[in-house]
Amino acid sequence: MNEKTANKIYDILVKECGASETEREHFVYSQTSEEIREWRFCGELGFGGKFWRNDDRLYVNCYNEDLTPKRSKMIEQANKLLETI
Repeated sequence: MNEKTANKIYDILVKECGASETEREHFVYSQTSEEIREWRFCGELGFGGKFWRNDDRLYVNCYNEDLTPKRSKMIEQANKLLETI
């Protein structure tokens, strides 16, 4: 993954899921230097808020027990945007 793509992904995590800007540099470095399939960003999705990079698919989710209607909407919107990358 290149730096531009990693930053676009992190933009989505920040805007749609409340990921912390302080973790951007680490996310971008990690995603561009190796294939990291699972990244815990927490944000508005709680401790289980994760970004996934599996089977050529980019998506987010959270622990089922932490799922609320608000979080479901966040996940749905973020995943729609991630599909366009």
